[in-house]
Amino acid sequence: MNVYCKNPFVCALLGWLAMAFPSSPLRGEGWLVQMPPSIVQLDSGKRNNVFYVGEPVSFRTSAPNAVTYEVRDYWGNVVDQGTASTTIAPKVSQPGWYKIYLHGNVPQPPWGNSIGGAIFTILRRNAHFPTLPAQNISGGADPLLDLVMRGAAAIGPTRHSVPDVNNPQQAIAKLDAEIALDKQWYANTDAARPRPLLIAFPNGTRQNLDGVRRIVAHFKNDVKYWEPRNEPNDIPGDRFAVQEMKPFYDIVKRVDPSAKVLGPGVVSLAKLAWVDKFLQAGGGKAIDAFSFHAYNNVNGDVWLARKTLDDLNTLLARYGLQGLEKWQTEQGYFAASYGVYQPRLQGRWTMVQMMTYEQYGIPKEHNNLWYDRCGGFWECPTWWCNEDGSLNPGGALMRVWSEELYGTRFAKSLDFGTPGNQLYIGSQFASSSKQVYALMSTGATDGSVEINVADVPFVHVVSAFGVERNVPLDHGRARLEVSELPIYIETPAALTVTPINYGKNLTQTSGVTVTAGSVEGAPPVTADNNPARLINGILESAYYGPHDVWRHDTQSFPAWIDITFPAPTTMDRVLIYAGVPWRFCGSLLDYDLQYQNAEGQWVTLETVAEPAKTFQAYTPINRTNEDSYYSDRWIFQHAFTPITTQKLRIYVRNVTWGGEATLKALHTGGRGGPHQITLREIEVYNTGAPSPSVP
Repeated sequence: MNVYCKNPFVCALLGWLAMAFPSSPLRGEGWLVQMPPSIVQLDSGKRNNVFYVGEPVSFRTSAPNAVTYEVRDYWGNVVDQGTASTTIAPKVSQPGWYKIYLHGNVPQPPWGNSIGGAIFTILRRNAHFPTLPAQNISGGADPLLDLVMRGAAAIGPTRHSVPDVNNPQQAIAKLDAEIALDKQWYANTDAARPRPLLIAFPNGTRQNLDGVRRIVAHFKNDVKYWEPRNEPNDIPGDRFAVQEMKPFYDIVKRVDPSAKVLGPGVVSLAKLAWVDKFLQAGGGKAIDAFSFHAYNNVNGDVWLARKTLDDLNTLLARYGLQGLEKWQTEQGYFAASYGVYQPRLQGRWTMVQMMTYEQYGIPKEHNNLWYDRCGGFWECPTWWCNEDGSLNPGGALMRVWSEELYGTRFAKSLDFGTPGNQLYIGSQFASSSKQVYALMSTGATDGSVEINVADVPFVHVVSAFGVERNVPLDHGRARLEVSELPIYIETPAALTVTPINYGKNLTQTSGVTVTAGSVEGAPPVTADNNPARLINGILESAYYGPHDVWRHDTQSFPAWIDITFPAPTTMDRVLIYAGVPWRFCGSLLDYDLQYQNAEGQWVTLETVAEPAKTFQAYTPINRTNEDSYYSDRWIFQHAFTPITTQKLRIYVRNVTWGGEATLKALHTGGRGGPHQITLREIEVYNTGAPSPSVP
């Protein structure tokens, strides 16, 4: 992976600059790694700090310095608190992801009164998944792997690596131990979802094809997928196809005709020009499955994920490869974000990728979350397993995803209508004896969907972390809250969702205009940054396509965006798509949706105040000094009593600092940016208007 800082010296230098010059654009590339002097460690005696439902949660403290403790859940809600002692036993029993905070009496700059903490998870017991062993069982010699936890959660494949093809015996010895763990904990436990093993040669194989031959021969009974190089984008695509991909394919097939060769392993699907050259040179004939890395191809954005995969499918079809199997072999998301701990970001982004990729034929068994655990590799903190083995939300969520999908395959996508398919994503997973439906909002925290199920009195609903309940049906219908994490609906009967049809998007009417203003005056309008793009029907992305998201060129507030209609127009619903918060792209925190009445006065329809939920807290296992439970919300839905107006306004008082909810989080080292409005699209509807007649 080549998106982030990789050199330890450079990373440390950038981190120092970030702290010394907090307004510098270099902030966020490294962060403070020192410990507070009176740090208190917590020991659960459990591997990965995982408890099973019914087990009492308990931690021993390493020192008596802590005075109080509190426990927060994934959403940042305090679920327990009390006086600290040598043993802390939180009163928490439901399945979920939790974090303990320890506080002392004496502030310790820059850590405040935070003197330690721990993360723990409560899982359901499930006969299809192995119970975790005692804490001292190794997850592999590689400090970046935890093959036991990966197997217990059935997260997906490990990309086992051969760093030096010139030393095949050393590679075989290393891989023997890893493959043995995979065979014990991960492989061949779900007939509906085969879990094949993968070995890759990240540094290439041209220098020693005989080494490749020996390694493939040794593992051919256990490993069927092979990949020749990590991110070959610095080599021209046509040359890589001819000089590396084809010889590698030939040697693997010669040793094991039943093996499957992956390639080319590009760093991103934004590099399709490279892929095109690879395919032009015959690269498609030297692969059995197309492999890629998904950097900046999802980023918590279903639109972006769909766009990149649609364009890939179009390109593959041009070469007759539309049926080619696909693997995503390296991608992970931040919970520790260079000084700021952001659990909800990793949770939401991970599940957006899983939900979308299943619909495109990339099941979790072909989707490698990289990498398992923090082993001192602070430059790219995408781990789902922390320095002490505890799980970040990605690991906990993937266990429930695996439980609910066990024994099923993807059957079909759910149709939420227009604009419903921009607001929600959902799938049916089925087998001959079981079906489960997974539903998720694409970026709203307040979503709801009406489901329809005939001939049953209730449906069984499971939360993203495994909390179960029965929801009664009223004449075969129920309205369920569907927010930024999946819910799972288990039912023996067929389920449909009521399509969301608001009628015509009124901003698409001829003559509608958009302008922007602020206390500083109107921002300049340029060809690349024209507010007219907010009503062009496209969700532009900072990471794909000819245009970035639209940015309001001011950092002074209040600021506003006006939509003017050519004539008085009746409306009762507005959808606002802000930027997906990350780096320079931000979202809305505090604004009014207003309309202009007949007297020319602005009247507020609704006020939105999204809580930042960001505060100082030191997390020893991640070296982070700020916690942010900010929701990552970027879709805002407004429904109101019909009004008739010619002008609508979004009157903004506060926004995020790019990907960070607060200025303090930005300066602590998170992945943030300027304090400016970034928007993608605004839609306006009159849901009571008669539908157009169909000829």
